[in-house]
Amino acid sequence: MIKIKDLLCEILDGIKDDIFNIGDNIFKHPELGFKEYKTSKLACEYLKGAGINVKENLSITGFKASLGSKKNINIGLIAELDAVPTYGHKYSSDDMNAAHSCGHSNQTAIMLGVMRALKESKILDELGGKVTLIGTPAEEFTDFDYRKNLIKENKISYMSGKQDMIKNGVFDDIDIIISCHTMGGIETPMADVNSSLNGFILKNITYLGKAAHAGAAPHLGINALNAAVIGLSAVNAQRETFIDEDNIRVHGIIKEGGQTINSVPEKVVIEAYVRGNSWNSIVDANSKVDRAFKAGAYAVGGKCIIENTIGYLPFEQCSPLSSVLKNNMASLIGIENIIDGKKSMASGDIGDLATIKPTIQFGFSGFTGNVHGSDFDIVNNELAYLIPAKAIAMTIYDLLKNNGEEASKIIKESKTKFTKEEYIKSWLENKEI
Repeated sequence: MIKIKDLLCEILDGIKDDIFNIGDNIFKHPELGFKEYKTSKLACEYLKGAGINVKENLSITGFKASLGSKKNINIGLIAELDAVPTYGHKYSSDDMNAAHSCGHSNQTAIMLGVMRALKESKILDELGGKVTLIGTPAEEFTDFDYRKNLIKENKISYMSGKQDMIKNGVFDDIDIIISCHTMGGIETPMADVNSSLNGFILKNITYLGKAAHAGAAPHLGINALNAAVIGLSAVNAQRETFIDEDNIRVHGIIKEGGQTINSVPEKVVIEAYVRGNSWNSIVDANSKVDRAFKAGAYAVGGKCIIENTIGYLPFEQCSPLSSVLKNNMASLIGIENIIDGKKSMASGDIGDLATIKPTIQFGFSGFTGNVHGSDFDIVNNELAYLIPAKAIAMTIYDLLKNNGEEASKIIKESKTKFTKEEYIKSWLENKEI
């Protein structure tokens, strides 16, 4: 008699061309957050074609599809739908140069393959559990003006897909969550588990000066660009005060550098992140950064207006759940090829979700180039699609077998930071700091 895990892997091998083709299609047709209409439609049509019911148009472009019945545990799978602005990528779109240089196209195809394998295997009929795929829009924290307008129009409440879906109750019936994400730039068999992510504050810094003729009468003006340059230098002077263990990262762009070259710049706008691995460390670093930016305006006699908005919370993984995934991944690529406990300086709204539900997000390889870089590409379909799908399907079986014994134990022993209501209250109270 064939073993269940072998059966799941055989089914995934049989549909691998479907998985590869879907991933390739999404990779070549990227869309930014809350605009993933084609991506969402493609995913939903595939699920429906496999005989899986789908709820669509959640948080604009999100969806939710379930298999089985919740006699005990409902395992949630995450499929992030959006791309990120990436200038110069071979598949960059006309809409702000969107590209799937973060691997979300792979993640979505992987999860679609897992759902079909579960459907065809019929193992949930025996196990009595439930698996739910949630297509989440807008993980990349970008395109701010567009999202702020959506909030003004009451189409969304939060700037990210998972945050908005939490508020709307999409995750209310989910008990435990599995996600995955490319490690980037690694072509050979490799995976990571238990990696942390930083949280961050989004900053909008506006310097206001006074316009004057740049050639004839610069002494009559107040140069906002000079203020910005001084402010950025003052921020750099703070870096030695950041504690290494806090994993602080401060970085930004000059979004608006002046109005015309023939006038003293009257308005300059900077967008920046302050990242860290704990909320207290982020707030502490942010206060130093605020002080430094304000110093630039003081130096030239201008004004500095700072708007701080919470981005994502730091991500702490559910270690017992990671252990189950790690064991299955090790059977596929070898334990020596798995990194455990990496400290990543990146951020994701998976961190917010992990504050209310036991959650993991493991990394996988099969790519070349830099994440968020124009050279990011898929070079090994087996590693970039099939291996992660098999590891997830095998993990689902381990969690649900014996009447969900392993999953129930993990849920019981996991200590999340918030209830859903506490998370919403905490986030709303700190929406702007």
